[in-house]
Amino acid sequence: MPADSRQPVSGSVLYDSTAVPANFPGAVALAIGLSLTGKRLRAKIQELHHAGYVAIVYKSNGKPDAVLRAVAREAGMALFRASDTVPWNQLAEIMDAAVVPHRRSGRTLVDIRPGDLFDLANTVAAQAGGAIAIADPDQTILAYSTLPDQPIDETRRSSILNLHVPHSAQTDKDYRRVHAAAEALEVATEDPMLRRTAIAIRAGAEVLGSLWLLERAEHHHEDAARILGEAANVAALHILHKRTSYVSNLTRQMDMVQPLLFEPQCAELAAIRLGISAASIRVAAVSGGPADAGAAETLQSRLKLFDTVRTACAVRLPSAVCGLADGIVYIVLPQGEESARQFQRGAVLKIVRNARRLLGRPVVAALGIAAPIGRLEQSRVNAELVLSELVRNVAEGRIPDDSDEVVADDESLGPRLQLRQIASSLTASGQLPGTQAARIAAYDAQHKKSFESTVAAYLDCGGNAIEAARMLAVHVNTVRYRLSRVQTLFGLDLDDPETRLLLWLQLWARNN
Repeated sequence: MPADSRQPVSGSVLYDSTAVPANFPGAVALAIGLSLTGKRLRAKIQELHHAGYVAIVYKSNGKPDAVLRAVAREAGMALFRASDTVPWNQLAEIMDAAVVPHRRSGRTLVDIRPGDLFDLANTVAAQAGGAIAIADPDQTILAYSTLPDQPIDETRRSSILNLHVPHSAQTDKDYRRVHAAAEALEVATEDPMLRRTAIAIRAGAEVLGSLWLLERAEHHHEDAARILGEAANVAALHILHKRTSYVSNLTRQMDMVQPLLFEPQCAELAAIRLGISAASIRVAAVSGGPADAGAAETLQSRLKLFDTVRTACAVRLPSAVCGLADGIVYIVLPQGEESARQFQRGAVLKIVRNARRLLGRPVVAALGIAAPIGRLEQSRVNAELVLSELVRNVAEGRIPDDSDEVVADDESLGPRLQLRQIASSLTASGQLPGTQAARIAAYDAQHKKSFESTVAAYLDCGGNAIEAARMLAVHVNTVRYRLSRVQTLFGLDLDDPETRLLLWLQLWARNN
């Protein structure tokens, strides 16, 4: 805090850097997507300051933040730099838990707002006289107590900073013991002056997580086991509520977006329900590839991508609506002037980059054509076609997965997408791959020859035998000899432009 001044804090809000902040004296701004070097950075910080904001939570995303620190110091605003990997919704919960006054007297487990695990942790900590942490089965920290003067050791400190318990063989063993036990267990600590007790949080036979108490050994609460047992039962209800609420909200939003994209006869009514009134709309389709070739795409990874995209859209594209279907995240973008279209593409690119960094795997996005609400299905289908080609280009290395080209439309992809559409139509009608290419492939298979690859390379190189030889890594005379045999063996005149076009299309369809 500049000049070590003290300011009362009254709440935290998501900050949209593209809009004028609402007056909120004592607010903490969660600055999602704030550019650390933007031309208007100083003006934005001044706007926040004049609106009564006293602090900013931001992520550096690996970029220098010296300019932001200098500007914030001038404005007298505090800064919280969050880890790039911490989800914004979790940061919002942490800030809310820190801002809410600590109510020690008369506070009971039944007074807690459903799903508020931070409030639960504070209440249990006040009852047990120690520090509380709530973790899920994978040792991710869901919430922790924030009461003053709590005991702390290196394990708790590291767990809170990383929102994950430090990994070790002993830690894994401790968690297995706790998850298997029916009662609260004492777990060894490195500091003999501290005592750690834990209990599993269950719903029937399913382990939902665990609740951990760290207290000073000399101030051990005799009823700690009972308090933890009661708290674990309540925590199970809160975790289930949180899970059910999330799934319910997610399902409700997807149910509303589904008819807009997939049921043309219901699209106009769905648009009214979603508050969309634009005459022209564009659909973006977002997909993530696996982290490696052997990694399977799971429902959890799809939901994580959806959550990441939806959170970023809430700030970067507040007028957009997100949906999820068949593993594809859809962004419905009200379309305006050309400048708005360029802004939307830039925003989608930033969303994709952010998702790639957070998820640790390639993420691509395709922009469909603009269409009226009644024909929005056309935009979705076009976006899906672009997306399939985009995913293929990234997988085959034609497009680097960290370049600006991971966001594309049918124009930016060039002729390859149109060619694939033509080939798909001809294939569906039975005219491709075609008899000529099939005859060459059959001959190669029977006689262990390479006429197909030679002819394809020759045609790809515009009829240049030297370039084809270089592509095939063979001597040019080998290429010329094979080409001289094509008319004899297959009755194909490669000097005829129509024959070359037809044969190239057939060979392209076979390999694409």
